[in-house]
Order: sequence, then structure tokens, then C-alpha cells
Amino acid sequence: SCSRLRSFSTFNVGSRIYSMATKTECKSGKTPVVTVKNAGVAAVNGVFLAQNPLSIPKGFASTCQKMFWEPKEMWEELSDQKRLWFEAENGSYIYWNKSDGRWWIDGPSGAGVYIVADKGEFPPSDGWKALQGSRKPLPTVEVGEKTV
Repeated sequence: SCSRLRSFSTFNVGSRIYSMATKTECKSGKTPVVTVKNAGVAAVNGVFLAQNPLSIPKGFASTCQKMFWEPKEMWEELSDQKRLWFEAENGSYIYWNKSDGRWWIDGPSGAGVYIVADKGEFPPSDGWKALQGSRKPLPTVEVGEKTV
């Protein structure tokens, strides 16, 4: 059993408590991961690790700056700051957009690649749609846990 820690980097997702400072789940020593497979856009295939909902993806910030938007304001407008978002080593990321009720898979540049309408706490395995300029096949998404 795990008591709720009072720390900036500790928060609940569903019935679990996560600490993003060490990226461990305090009960089992695991953190959620998302694996994207078979996507027609190779840059978004891979393993995505859970990130603190209050932090801003680098690609998201980069896109905002190119559009002359304030990244923090846009992140607060589009993200609910409660759901985890996920990032791959190359900077691709997956996040839930509260404005449109969709999960987005974005490439390293911050450009949207695939979307799916779903309000779950984690991205769904199927139902993804390619955004304009993206290639099929559509991705298969798996949510699991990784021991840290």
C-alpha cells in the first residue's frame, strides 16, 4: 500500500499514484509506457515514456513558437494537466487534447500525425486517423507498464 505523497511531481492517474521525479509508481515500481507500432510515419513508432502532465513537450513548444503563440498558455488551454502525456527518445509525443477530446500522436517537430477521439486516461489501441500529409498504415497503440 502506498500513501499519497505531497510533492509537485507526484499525482494520481486512476487508482495509482505516480512520482514523475523518479518515474516510478510507488506501489509496484512501474511506470506506464505506450508503444506505437506499424505506423506509416516511422518517426512515431517506438516506446513512449510517461511524462509529468504539467511539463510541456519540446515539439509542442517549438510549434507554438513558430506560430508566435505562448507555449505555456497553449499547453494550459489544450492539455488538462492531469492526464499523463508520453514521449519517445526522438521527441515524438502523445497527449490528450481537452479542446477537441482527442488523443494526438505528434512527430518530433510537434506536427500532428495521427488522432483518435477518446476520453480515456490512456490512448486507445485502435481507431486512429491519419492527419493530412500522414501515411497509412494507421498505428497500433499498446499501453503497458515498465519497471524503472
